Amino acid sequence: MRRDALNIKDLPRPGQAHVVTNSAIMSDVDELILQNRRITTREIAVELSISKGSVHHIIHKKLSYVKVRAQWVPKHLPENKKTARMGVCPTQQFLH
Repeated sequence: MRRDALNIKDLPRPGQAHVVTNSAIMSDVDELILQNRRITTREIAVELSISKGSVHHIIHKKLSYVKVRAQWVPKHLPENKKTARMGVCPTQQFLH
C-alpha cells in the first residue's frame, strides 16, 4: 500500500478576517485613551463602530498599552518619562 504525502497546510476559507488597522483608526483609539484612561474596549468599539477584537488588537499590539489599576498606560515608557519618575524616587537605592 502506497502512502501519498499529506498536505497539512491550511486552505483559504471564509471566517475570521485579519484585523485591518489603518493609521486613522489607530490615532482615534489613541486619542480616546488619552482623553479617558479608564475607557473600556467595549466603549471604544461602540464609539468607533469597530469590533472589540479589533480594538483589543490595536491597543495591545499596535499601541502597546496595558491596563494597570483600571487605567491604560504605555507598555514602554519614553526616556523623558523614565527620567521624571527617577527624580520622584525618595532614595537612590531603588534606582539601581
